[in-house]
Amino acid sequence: MSSVEPLFLPAAKKHETTEQPRDIPCVLCNTSFLAGKTHDCQNLLKHLLVEHKFVIGNFADVAYPAKYLEYWRKRFQGHEGSLTDICAVISTNTGEFDQGEKEHYYLLSQTLPEDAALRKKLSMEKLEAVLRDQEQERSSSLAERMCLFCRKVRERNRAALLNHMASDHNFSVGRPQNLVYVDELLDVLEAKLKTLQCLYCERTFKDWQTLKEHMRKKQHKHINPHNKAYDKYYVVNYVDPSSRSGSEPPVESPDSEDDADPDWRDWEEETDATIVCLFCPDSRPGLDGIVDHMQERHGFDLSSATKGLDFYQRIKLVNFIRKQVHLRVCFVCAAKFESQQELVVHLGNTEHDNDRVDPLCWDQPQYYFPTYENDQLLWALEDVNVAADENCVLPEDVVPVDHQSVLGALTGPE
Repeated sequence: MSSVEPLFLPAAKKHETTEQPRDIPCVLCNTSFLAGKTHDCQNLLKHLLVEHKFVIGNFADVAYPAKYLEYWRKRFQGHEGSLTDICAVISTNTGEFDQGEKEHYYLLSQTLPEDAALRKKLSMEKLEAVLRDQEQERSSSLAERMCLFCRKVRERNRAALLNHMASDHNFSVGRPQNLVYVDELLDVLEAKLKTLQCLYCERTFKDWQTLKEHMRKKQHKHINPHNKAYDKYYVVNYVDPSSRSGSEPPVESPDSEDDADPDWRDWEEETDATIVCLFCPDSRPGLDGIVDHMQERHGFDLSSATKGLDFYQRIKLVNFIRKQVHLRVCFVCAAKFESQQELVVHLGNTEHDNDRVDPLCWDQPQYYFPTYENDQLLWALEDVNVAADENCVLPEDVVPVDHQSVLGALTGPE
């Protein structure tokens, strides 16, 4: 039996990275609710709202929901006063023309110092536990595993397998040192590919070849950064939410229109694969043309800016510049402008060097993901090494040394 689809051996069973389901009692009464392995406490939160008019703010950011609720259950049981001594009170229908019964809701949130301290403590406990798991994962070997995209590579080293998929198949989930629970992540990705599901948009296709062509043409050979299901595999998501920077702007997607025939539409040739300038709407059909345009019109030398950078660093730099321009922020001095035109004028008139971008700004895991999913400049960077030194000497260019002539020159008459 022949098949163009890759075959997968069943992976070894692994320990669960999440706690088993458990009963969690209400913080204000003896009613209990079964919380799943993902700590889905929606039934409990609904009970608190309907029965007790009690709301917990930003509950999704709590690191250990069961521990958090247990703490406040004991706290309320040991408190002889009213809930208003601890919680904020929100009153409804208090306006002159409001209709309906006046109600009071109790709000528990991190604006209360005690709650903020508890959340921070639980967040640190979670981060320390994740880092321990990551360290254990690094020190242990992987059960021999085949590459998700080919049959050529089997690896016991997680980092080596991820690097192979990034370099040979242009599929990257980020730097290995920024990941945790890699085995489970690979299981999730493998399961999707087994069912012929795109790893980015999660559409299902009729065969492996159609799926591969779709992921290549749509540039879907990466996971969706807005898919919360992948958050648990990135260490950065375990950092205390209150200490994180502001949220990223939404990523524009080229898949907004409905596909009448998803199985065959992806086979159509794309005729508009031009490269758009980093700073203005102008585009060119090739890398050389857009590089010349950016240097002449905007004083930005892509070759100079990416000199000495490897492929993934160039990717992050371009994604960073794209994002800053989208936000109308100068990527060198961080000045904010009201319009993109003002930013373009600033870049043309400013005294700072547009080619020198601080690596501390762009060398971050978030910039592995493109600002625009159809950014052809990223693919051009893969094909052409714009950072290469044109004057470098290759081994085949070296002329063999004539040892006899050298010896004669040294020993001959002066």
